[in-house]
Amino acid sequence: MWKFAKWCLWAIAIFAVLLCVIVLNYGTPDLDRALLTEYYAKAPSRFLDLPAGGRIHYRDYGPADAPPVVLVHGSGSSLHSWEGWADSLVPQFRVITLDLPAHGLTGRIPGDDYGISGMTAAIDAIVDATGLERFVLGGNSMGGKMSIAYALQHPQKIAGLILIDSSGYYPETMPPRSVPLAFTLARTPVLRHLMTWITPRAIIRDGLKNVMADKQRVTETLVDRYWHLLLMEGSREAMMEYFATPDVPVDPSRIISPTLILWGGKDTLLPPEVGAALAEQIPQAHLLVYEDLGHIPMEEDPQRTAHDAMAFLSSLTDDTGWNQSARAR
Repeated sequence: MWKFAKWCLWAIAIFAVLLCVIVLNYGTPDLDRALLTEYYAKAPSRFLDLPAGGRIHYRDYGPADAPPVVLVHGSGSSLHSWEGWADSLVPQFRVITLDLPAHGLTGRIPGDDYGISGMTAAIDAIVDATGLERFVLGGNSMGGKMSIAYALQHPQKIAGLILIDSSGYYPETMPPRSVPLAFTLARTPVLRHLMTWITPRAIIRDGLKNVMADKQRVTETLVDRYWHLLLMEGSREAMMEYFATPDVPVDPSRIISPTLILWGGKDTLLPPEVGAALAEQIPQAHLLVYEDLGHIPMEEDPQRTAHDAMAFLSSLTDDTGWNQSARAR
């Protein structure tokens, strides 16, 4: 018995030494929030201080009296994923984007609530801060799920929805999926903690290649942005908390707003069959599938996807009253 216990102690000691060697040689240090803010918080970036501490990074583009559109990014991403859309939609529309808690320059927040309640509260804080009463809400992937959840909580505020390769609704028979390695590691308890110390840039590159159909779109600049923001002090711990949060589904059948669903035909994370099933659940849904795009079509082809979004938005301005929804700020 003593020999076995002694062997176990030696094994633990050796493992601890090896872990220290790995961290010292391959560890990825945190990046300073102030430096990242200086580099990535370009105009019209703003920050909203939260009552409980922390702050939300957001951008408010276009005329204050233009019809408002709020856009929400997906897992591991940031508001930068909507820059192409903002270029196309402004000045005809007012575009508001935000970094959700645990993401981008928002990063970790007190309480570590990265589930539906925390994410929708962040959206509502920005909605209130920007003086919106009625608006179109759009989201990609997890951002689509949070957009559905928000629309169910505040139906009176939503003039329309744009869901892009949205998560949150999963048909009974799910088609085969290809989940990025980073997501798998982040959901594995032991490895999740290790990733707060060791986060190779290659994992970010591989993850982006997994979600984009055109691998040439995965530039070094794009990889750097995703990687740098993940390395912001506190963000990796927040992201691990986020991935540990149960993935609670939402009920899209209760959506009452006109809804545009955009989907990449080559999405391997949430295949197009999921988009078709989602469209069947929402009474006023219209589905467009881009056969050559992947999971984040608004980044892969911002001009084409924004053009279709513009057509949808323009169809709403005459009959929903959302073009009169922005209060004076």
